[in-house]
Amino acid sequence: MKYQNLIQICEYLHAKHFLSHIKRVGDNLFKVCFDGNETLFFDMDKTSSNIHKNAAFVESKTYKAPFDVVLVKRFVKSKILNIAVPQNNRILSLRAELSAGYKRLVSEIYFEFTGRFTNVIITDEAGVILEALRHFDNDFRSIRVGKKLIPLPPREIKEQKVARIEDFSAFFEAEFKSLNERKITSLKNVKLARIEKKTEALSQSLKELPSAAELLRQAELFSLRADLLKENLYKIKDYERRISLISRAGELVEFDIQDPPKIALSQLYAEAKRLRNKSANLHLEEQNLKSKLEFYESLRELIQNAQSEQELEILLPRKRIVQERRKEGEQDVQNFYLGDFKISVGKNERGNVRLLKNSGKEDFWFHLKDTPSAHVIVKTNKQSLSEEVIEFAAKICVSFSASGSGKYLVDYTKRQNVKINEGAFVNYVNFKTISVLKP
Repeated sequence: MKYQNLIQICEYLHAKHFLSHIKRVGDNLFKVCFDGNETLFFDMDKTSSNIHKNAAFVESKTYKAPFDVVLVKRFVKSKILNIAVPQNNRILSLRAELSAGYKRLVSEIYFEFTGRFTNVIITDEAGVILEALRHFDNDFRSIRVGKKLIPLPPREIKEQKVARIEDFSAFFEAEFKSLNERKITSLKNVKLARIEKKTEALSQSLKELPSAAELLRQAELFSLRADLLKENLYKIKDYERRISLISRAGELVEFDIQDPPKIALSQLYAEAKRLRNKSANLHLEEQNLKSKLEFYESLRELIQNAQSEQELEILLPRKRIVQERRKEGEQDVQNFYLGDFKISVGKNERGNVRLLKNSGKEDFWFHLKDTPSAHVIVKTNKQSLSEEVIEFAAKICVSFSASGSGKYLVDYTKRQNVKINEGAFVNYVNFKTISVLKP
């Protein structure tokens, strides 16, 4: 964030009177609504901080840390008393007042665009820190709750002269476009590399699948060895571990076992049975691997066409978040989280059936119109669906159902309006239809 631009933005914001709403909508991203009619985003990333506009923003996470509680309590629906930029400092401070009856609560929030020490700090009227986005201590100041905030001293700022901002709306939109292009290009590369790693592993597993005939051949060998051991068990001592026997064909067969002969015999028969079962179910394993590959190909396409950092995080969250959300038995279902909504798509028929069985009557169901497709369920928790949730769920449905580009129609309705005929085959009523363009 350039100091000269920050000064101009401060002058522009002097015309604002109220903070209608403010909340954290990303790890380092703040959504700030002024006077109920203008929303700006303060990106407090250490390497690329700025203030911008993003009309297409989709909230993908709810923040409830102590910092977020204080932020909402102190500034939502507050009156702006002052907005300032300290001399020779890339800091925007906003002083606001909340009045409730006889109580008057004055607070100040500092957006510090200061490189590696970029931060958001909330203080009370006396300048005591109530909360901060980042807590730390260094030789100059301590950013801790209960400490008095030490103002940063003026410093020499060297930057090229910037043009006067004539159209702030256009400026904020351009700031977002520039920031977004850099961020999503980098983030896409990271996430596509993860997809590539997964598809390579699945392709290798598919390639290494043995043939059903080979598995049966191995099972027969284990069974023959078990039969031979069984026939001679009466003359083998329990302590023997290296055993040599002659088969009916006159061949010498060596046994090198770790357990007593009777236990080894059971293990041989068990292995033969396992191999026969694996041979019988080999087509299911192959189908499962191919289904996963198809899923990741669809996910790769969604990531390549994503238009924002938030959309990319919804489609493929960081590994830590994935591990927190992974549940046993959901290998046939993929979950996406958009704000407070859980959007689930069936990866295959088993997944579709599971979604239909486990969804509540108030949840919403999505499906391609008049054609087989993946089933999508939006867990509403009795909340109303916003347009952005409907559009995202429909987009997910198309992406995991249709292979070609074009315009697709998606029907959606409450789960209570969907009747299961058999498996994942259904009839439904009282539905609406949305059109989705697939690139």
